[in-house]
Amino acid sequence: MSCSQTPYPDLCFHFIKPNHNVPTTDVHQSYHITRFRNSAIRATLNQAMVAHHHLLSSMDLASFHDDDRVKSALIDCLELYEDSITELNRSVMNSMKANSIGHLTLLSASLANHQTCRDGFRDFGFSSHYLNNIIFPHQILSNFSKLISNSLAITKAAAVTATTSSTPGSQRLLAGSFPKWVSGDDRMLLRDTTEKRTDMVVAQDGSGNFRTISEAVAAAAEVRKGSERRFVIYVKGGIYRENVVIKKTLKNVMMIGDGMGETIVTAMKNVKDGSTTFRSATFGS
Repeated sequence: MSCSQTPYPDLCFHFIKPNHNVPTTDVHQSYHITRFRNSAIRATLNQAMVAHHHLLSSMDLASFHDDDRVKSALIDCLELYEDSITELNRSVMNSMKANSIGHLTLLSASLANHQTCRDGFRDFGFSSHYLNNIIFPHQILSNFSKLISNSLAITKAAAVTATTSSTPGSQRLLAGSFPKWVSGDDRMLLRDTTEKRTDMVVAQDGSGNFRTISEAVAAAAEVRKGSERRFVIYVKGGIYRENVVIKKTLKNVMMIGDGMGETIVTAMKNVKDGSTTFRSATFGS
């Protein structure tokens, strides 16, 4: 795999060689797929940081304009790019031990963040010209999305290489249709959704610990105090009219309901009332 085989070879040559001190011969010829993947992801991370820097500058400029729509979209983008930086950093830090599937997941999340940022402006009727020239000049958004596309292509190639060199049958499902990486405890938990295996119960009739999911999430953050142990919240059947936000600092939380059509989360936020698509999610982070 080399730059010439990526969706955007010119951008690959431009960002990888000068930023990562990759010898010219290595850039123009195929070399170790893992090294190539890591260099591409680092280049993508650097561009995410550039976009984040410009967002901070735009926030200063937006303070002079009395347009809450611009401010809302900018705040969303700032958070989304912070998330992308975190995700890409995780990919870089785990470059030697994480498998290609893990990298693909983090890159795909970053691409979704990028698109959600753009959607926030489009939903409010701002043109692509405004977004690409006023908020993000110098092809920042275009470069970032193309670098992610390149990184995804390279990482997929790495995944194929890893699959062909792995032991046949290593990806097969265990008995009960669970992947091999699902632990025994987790398999038991997924099979048994009764209250005895949960840490908190949400019920609108007051029979649980809380009446709303948001209250349970807030309490879980206090109870856990940095613990990374699996924390299970059982939400009994009912219609919960709320926008649930789970902060990225709250890790390894699992929600279990009573099934499709039984436990329902719904809300009314939308673009017409001034909410961006990002903020209108009934379940978000």
